[in-house]
Amino acid sequence: MQTAWVLIAGKAGARVLSCEPGEKDSWTLVLSIEHPAGRLREQEMVSDRAGRSFHRRGDKVSHAGGHPAGQVMHEEEVFAKKLSGFLEKSRRRALYYRLYVVAGPGFAGILKKKMDPRTLQTVTGFIHQDLGNPTVEGIRKALSGKIFPGPPLSGKVRVQKEQGPVL
Repeated sequence: MQTAWVLIAGKAGARVLSCEPGEKDSWTLVLSIEHPAGRLREQEMVSDRAGRSFHRRGDKVSHAGGHPAGQVMHEEEVFAKKLSGFLEKSRRRALYYRLYVVAGPGFAGILKKKMDPRTLQTVTGFIHQDLGNPTVEGIRKALSGKIFPGPPLSGKVRVQKEQGPVL
């Protein structure tokens, strides 16, 4: 059979489910990764607060340096790179044939940039939806009709694939 994986990802964790096209209830959990740093705010990650300095005539001026969400963005990129590495190794071992990515638009973009071209070619569809942290049954209910809808006779998947660069 042509096994499909569904990656449900967010900045605080990810789950990978395996499902078969002809069997609607065959969803099994392959991997569950927690990323606690994804829940932290910038201020909780960086120990120092932005300082104050005194400008002319004693006016207080804040000198906050750098990008306001620099460490948060870095943590998201590190987690996306970890996920894409796992997906690449699994693709090389032929553990899945198709891949669906379910993530919020921001994290999906970061993940897409971190994936290697061959793994990106196995992505059948991106579903821009942040599901949070539901159970496997909750995920199946949320995605019913979006992945493997209808009888398997048609062999078509109704999730639209994003138009990207042809590699």
